[in-house]
Amino acid sequence: MRSLFFGMVAIAGLASCVTQPSLPVSDTQNRVVDIVNTTDVSLTFFALNAERRRAFRERFSEGGVEANYYKTINFSDNSGACMFDFFAISTEGYEATSRGFNTCAEVSWVITQETF
Repeated sequence: MRSLFFGMVAIAGLASCVTQPSLPVSDTQNRVVDIVNTTDVSLTFFALNAERRRAFRERFSEGGVEANYYKTINFSDNSGACMFDFFAISTEGYEATSRGFNTCAEVSWVITQETF
């Protein structure tokens, strides 16, 4: 009887060690970010999901952010991810980056002349 009890305790202990499948990440968080260009040149902007390293496909990837203007973008890509790598390339070829930008916590990314 005693060995049956200890056997059941051991099985229960092992069961608690088994990794549970991860639950889907809630996609209810706000991921809207203003990309603010305070420079005098137009920028091409794109982002990569920092976890998946996949390009964020959206209408802005073909366009850009005009000089002294901003663009509001919703980064909800149905992955539940908040962390993105941001890239802005000026018409002169200078690049500004922000790796690991938290779109769930931050509301804007401001690109200045000093950013390049």
